[in-house]
Amino acid sequence: MELTTTGEVMDALGGNAGTAELTGSTLKRVWNWRKGGKFPPKFHLLMTSALERKGLSAPARLWGMAQETCEAPSS
Repeated sequence: MELTTTGEVMDALGGNAGTAELTGSTLKRVWNWRKGGKFPPKFHLLMTSALERKGLSAPARLWGMAQETCEAPSS
């Protein structure tokens, strides 16, 4: 299942407190991620790995990254 918002991701990771513990961040900083709709890119691998262990995923854009595509180049 793909989560589409920072709030959904954070809720899946144990809410603000769980996300703060996972990332080693303060509750205030984590609250700002929820409010601002974007995570710091440095936490992408850590957080997506935690989501994968729960059978979940989220788009890279939530970390400010471009989404990769697997399309073949057109000729």
